[in-house]
Amino acid sequence: MIPRNYKSNDQELRHLYVLPVLLLEFLALSITRAVIPTLLLQTFGDNIYFVMGCAECVRGLLAFIACPAFGKISDVLGRKVCLFITVLGTCSPVCSLAVMSLQNHALDIHQQQQRVWMFVVLLALSGIFSSTFTLTFAYISDTVKKKKDRVTAYGLALATFGLSFTIGPMAGGYLAHVGDIDTDSYTASSIAQDEGNGMEDIMHSGQDQNYLHPLGQRRVFCTALILTILDLLYIYFILPESVPDAVFGGKAQTRSEKEEEDEISVVTCDTRRSFTNQWNSIRDIVPNAWSPFDTLRIFSGDPFMYEVGTIALLYYTALWAVVSTLTLYAAKRFHMGPERLGELMSALGLSTMISEAVLVRIVVPSIGEKRSMRVGLIAFSFQCIVLGFAYEGWHLFICVLLSTASNLVYPSLTSLVSSAVSQDMVGEALGAVNGVKALTEGIGPLLFGTLMTFSEKTPLPGWPYLLASFFAMAAYKRAARLPDEDDEEYLSERFMRPTNMKAASALSEIELERSSQDKEYVGLLSQVDESECVSANEQLVSDLGEDHNQNQRQPCSI
Repeated sequence: MIPRNYKSNDQELRHLYVLPVLLLEFLALSITRAVIPTLLLQTFGDNIYFVMGCAECVRGLLAFIACPAFGKISDVLGRKVCLFITVLGTCSPVCSLAVMSLQNHALDIHQQQQRVWMFVVLLALSGIFSSTFTLTFAYISDTVKKKKDRVTAYGLALATFGLSFTIGPMAGGYLAHVGDIDTDSYTASSIAQDEGNGMEDIMHSGQDQNYLHPLGQRRVFCTALILTILDLLYIYFILPESVPDAVFGGKAQTRSEKEEEDEISVVTCDTRRSFTNQWNSIRDIVPNAWSPFDTLRIFSGDPFMYEVGTIALLYYTALWAVVSTLTLYAAKRFHMGPERLGELMSALGLSTMISEAVLVRIVVPSIGEKRSMRVGLIAFSFQCIVLGFAYEGWHLFICVLLSTASNLVYPSLTSLVSSAVSQDMVGEALGAVNGVKALTEGIGPLLFGTLMTFSEKTPLPGWPYLLASFFAMAAYKRAARLPDEDDEEYLSERFMRPTNMKAASALSEIELERSSQDKEYVGLLSQVDESECVSANEQLVSDLGEDHNQNQRQPCSI
């Protein structure tokens, strides 16, 4: 028998179970961020912006289709099984590099190109599984009921994301460093094997970009593979389900558990569910889970959600323009190698961790979600301006300070949405917002990748980042139209529960009827003279006295 206080404490901290999922997944991805830009430059050369822009475009469009669907499906199937699928699909590109690096150690130019092309294709297809943040924030919304605690939990999740990008890129940069290549035991045979295949040209041309040794590549990619396997094992064996009525791993709530709003029932595997019932549930859900037009319907039918969708479209278009091109821009223009790229990405990750772990907890409760979002948008706009006018590599590190404040946007926006919808619709609403985010993940890299290709030979190669700054300022203007937290319009009626909607409409009808009756009563009183009221009261008293005397004279009969 578990003590009640232990159960309460365990339920209050249940959202912490999902943090290792984020840490391991993005650590596996971020540890390769210092290595992949150099591989891409060696393979694609001047076409790198266009090729990666096309790949990110396909990835974003697939995520736009799949991300809201995962949010809605997880409301029924459960967060755990969906997290397992998304982690496996998201990490598959870097895992493919690990497998292929283990199969062949030789420096063959054709095999290296095939390996990089396979990575790009899998990266584009991985957009189907880009729903980790949607499911993570839905998991937190399931387990944290109070609004003020939910904002802090969102910030803690993003701080975990920042921690992974603080450790990962720098660790990857140092793992890729092998020292003196000429002293390696198998380098001589590898070079002799690749004579005439063009690899020597790549080595000489890549010296100013810190040529990647195969041993360093294997270290990085195999580490990413191990982290992915650990993450999948953690989800399967340790992570508890947060949806009580989930098809996989869910348990129906009792009446007493449903009445307690601040508690969540302990979720265990329900062995009574048969495989046939599970399969029938999946067959009914998946085909009708989502269509690409559902996101437009969600945002078009509600004023609040419409503004949120517009802000997300503008902000994330600019954000993905920076995210998709920053490492390539640093490596191509400023000739940053793996170690220096790792330091830059780790500094950005550290700023994210500090912002989400400390700044969010102080700023958002103090000035509110709306103002916090606008502060973050201004900071991001200045960050893009610095990138646009940068002409030295150290200028990119100035963006680290500005990104500390710009990281306020995502937790503030997510908290606004999750607070405006009912509990059973959080997954769908957050999925729709992240669907817009995924759509911009396709639009931003393709648009700005093409612009970066044309801007390389101009006097100001970073001028596309100034356009991203304009997008951020447009989002800042739209954020002013959002209602304040204490406004009655803050609740989104479109995403209320059906029972709550009926109750709300019934209460509004009752209040309307009462107000009309009060108005009629006041109108009648205004038409009656004071003297008439006195005479009417005297007449009423006399009538009551006569009735009382008559009742006293009548005998009591049984």
